[in-house]
Order: sequence, then structure tokens, then C-alpha cells
Amino acid sequence: MNQPKAKRERRYRLGQAKIKSGRQERRGKKELSLIAYYVDNSIHQIPSFIYIAKVLGGPVLTDGPDAIRILHQDFPEVRAEFYATRAELQRRLAELRPEAIIQPDYSKAYLNVDFETAHIQVFHGTSDKTYGYSGKVRDYDLLLLPGERAYRTMAAASLLTEENYAIVGYPKTDRVFNGEFNREETLERLGLDPALPTVLYAPTWQDSKFNTSLPKYGAEVLSGLPEGYNLIVKLHPNTKRYDRRNYSMVERLAGQNPRIKLLGYEYDVIPTMAGADLLIADISSVSHEFLCFDRPLVFLDPRPLPFGKRKTWVWQCGPVVKRRGQVWSTVKAALARPEAYAEERRRAREEIFYKPDGHAAERAAEAIRNFLEQRRKGQA
Repeated sequence: MNQPKAKRERRYRLGQAKIKSGRQERRGKKELSLIAYYVDNSIHQIPSFIYIAKVLGGPVLTDGPDAIRILHQDFPEVRAEFYATRAELQRRLAELRPEAIIQPDYSKAYLNVDFETAHIQVFHGTSDKTYGYSGKVRDYDLLLLPGERAYRTMAAASLLTEENYAIVGYPKTDRVFNGEFNREETLERLGLDPALPTVLYAPTWQDSKFNTSLPKYGAEVLSGLPEGYNLIVKLHPNTKRYDRRNYSMVERLAGQNPRIKLLGYEYDVIPTMAGADLLIADISSVSHEFLCFDRPLVFLDPRPLPFGKRKTWVWQCGPVVKRRGQVWSTVKAALARPEAYAEERRRAREEIFYKPDGHAAERAAEAIRNFLEQRRKGQA
């Protein structure tokens, strides 16, 4: 049942206020017990929690061979442990007995721990796919929400209580708002000419909902690249894992043009976005994240039947291509008028991301500390 608007507004304000009140209550109090993190081999989920781990500390546990490689290579300051089997993972958690386990996916049932702990959900994207608003969120003790849009959607679906969420922003994009990236340096690192306009194509993967634009538009995007343009193709990691047909098609076409850079199995799209003047997307949180750069977007509609309005809400922020043969003419027009849709991008950005100030990871850490303190008191 949908909640009355006034009640949702009050709860939204409560979610913002929790962090400040927790900071005031905690002054002079003793440090928290151990906090742990879990991620499987879904490497794209690492940026959703790793910056919180850098603030709070605690070990990251994984049974993913690619995940442990990335964690050791790119985040050596964070303690990361690999366990090859679920049984080994569960034994290690039983030894640690963390006060909380932070997860970017719905892993509670898989972990199936036999001791008392708080399960905290940080999510691994902000898109309007229904997966992000699954009833599975009710299994979690605390939800960290990126902003007003996620809050309103979950509140309308009766997934929130006054105690089970905090609105903190989106730690993954803190680096953008802190000015950590440079377009020219990004393109030089990728081996592309910074003098050319650069387009990023970042389709989602071929899941059971057929959200990806690869079958309908992938060949057109790559083979139709005009002279005088760079193209970066950043595939969802699951494309290489589960969709070899489309992956092979992209790999073959990308290899035919030196101005195309294929990133087929990268865990973090944010640094690559810094080099792009425009994003081509479909149904993915990538388009939400690109709003942080305030640059043009073009959307590809992959399905013969319409999506629901909520799923394509972000499509208000740029032109939508619905037929083959129109991709690059639409891209050229959007690059010629980057100010078009600027107001729509601003409104969407403000609705998706709470306080885009580069401090979301710190707010997430504050919210977790406060929640666990209240939980110890029996108030959560």
C-alpha cells in the first residue's frame, strides 16, 4: 500500500537527520566492534562499498577470484581475504563474528550465518531496474540510500520503516565531485587522441529482461563510427561472463578500428566516464552516474515493446533512438548542442544523488556507526 505523501516526506527528513544525531551522540564513546564486507565475483559491485570500507575499516571477504585480484591490486590498504568455497567463507565469518556484514547485493541467504549480526545493504547501482527495489530488501537491517528518488520508490512500495534506512548519497561518485579526474589524462591512458570528440558506449548485459541494446544496436555503434571520433566501449562485466555471443561480436568489431577502445571486463566505469564527451546507454545505472559529469546522453531503446515509465525515467535526460540507422546522427546532434537537456539532467541528478559534495562515504560510515550504537541499546 502506498504511504501518504506527508508521511513519506517526514521519513525522508528523518533519514537525512539520523547521521547528524548519531555524530552528536557518539562523541567520546568507544570504537565499534568488527565490521566485515562481502562481495562475490561480481567485480562491478566493488566500488559500491570499497570507499566505505576505507573509512570504517574491517576485512572484505570474497569467494571471487577476480574480485580478490582487484582488491589486492587496487586497494592494498583494505584487508581482503579469499575463500574458495561457501563453507570456508562461513567458517571465517563464524570466527570473526562481525557486528555487521555490509553487502552490495542480496547475499544474506547465501551467507546464512548462524550468529547474531546486522546485515547492511549498500546496493550496487541506482538504476530503475526492478531488481533494485526487490522485496529482498526487507531482509536487511539497514539500507543506505543514494537519494530522494530511491527513497520515494522504496517508501511507496512499503519497503521502509523509520529505523531501517539512512539517506547518505552515493560513495562511488565521491571522486567525481572531489575533482579527481581529468579528461585528457584519461584518454591518453586509454591510448586515444584527446583532440577528438569521444563517445562512451556502455550497454547493460543481456539479462532475463532483455534490457541490453547490444543485439539491436551494437554492430551499428561500432561499425558506424564516423571519422574524427573516438569510441570507448565499456561492457558490463556480466557480458563477458554470460553472453559470449555479443561479447565476441563487440571484440571482433572493436579490433578493426584503432579509434575504438574496448573495455570488456573492467570493474569501475567512473574513471572512464571522465574521458567521454557523451554517453550512449540503455537501461543501466551507468546513465545515472554519468549525470555527475553533466555531459550529453543518448539512449538506445532495445525492445520492440515499450518499457514501463519508471524503468525509463532517466530517458528524459537525452534523445532516445528507437530505430536502427539513427544512432550516429543522434549522437552528432547531441554533441553539437550539449546544453540541450541540461535542466533535465540537473533535476535528475539532484533527485538521484543526495548532497553531491564528495562526502557520501563519510556519511555512510556515520550512518552505520549510529545504527549499530542504537542496535546495541535495543532501539533498532
